[in-house]
Amino acid sequence: MDFVDLSDAFPLKFDVERMAAELEKLRSCEWLGHYDPSLSTDWTAIPLVSVGGLALGAESQMVGDYNKMKRTAVVDELPYFKEILDAFKCPQGRIRITRLNSGTVIGLHRDIDDEVANLAFNQVRLHIPIVTNDDVYFCVGGTIIRMAPGHLYYVNFSKKHYVNNDGETPRYHLVLDLYVNDWLRQYFPEPTFKQALSMKWQRIYLPVEWKITGIYLGILDVFWKNYEGSALQRFRHRFFPKKQRAYKDELNVK
Repeated sequence: MDFVDLSDAFPLKFDVERMAAELEKLRSCEWLGHYDPSLSTDWTAIPLVSVGGLALGAESQMVGDYNKMKRTAVVDELPYFKEILDAFKCPQGRIRITRLNSGTVIGLHRDIDDEVANLAFNQVRLHIPIVTNDDVYFCVGGTIIRMAPGHLYYVNFSKKHYVNNDGETPRYHLVLDLYVNDWLRQYFPEPTFKQALSMKWQRIYLPVEWKITGIYLGILDVFWKNYEGSALQRFRHRFFPKKQRAYKDELNVK
């Protein structure tokens, strides 16, 4: 179960015009850059729920202990968004209004560990598009997904994914990180036997995969820090200069 439109099952129908009207109140607010700028240079957000209710600095977008999450002051200025948040009778984690400007890409990545957004772990990230265009799309696990304004979507973001806004206008989404309790689970379709088996398997192998990847990246980081300026680097440059130049040329082409 990697992509589900929950709109028909969910009791609240989202009024896109009211949401868009309240977006106008945020024009003078500071839109925060993502705490991982390597993913995108023009993907910004207004936190509605954050650790301690803070909305200062990119770190305000980071995940945290659900017991420490509080609404930010801006929610008091957005009565309809407050109504939407109140409609979700489940533990709420990080919640943001996100903006992806025209011509912007969110690079290929997957959400792991505390950020995992996967029903198998009882932790999901739901999207409600507010303003979008026909040239905005997600690619999740190799599948292209387009989202319509006012719908409520679940996507398994533990799979590799990226987002493109190839349109001429910004894309605005309300993005909710939520813990799946019995109340929220009732709005998801009952998993098939195959889906239930897959989710059980994901709970076993994904944490192991994340751990191995973390160790591998840690080893690479140590290697490259020690490689720069080392005897091994000088040896390679001296005896294999053509390969080194070819590597640089390849980087320039890309």
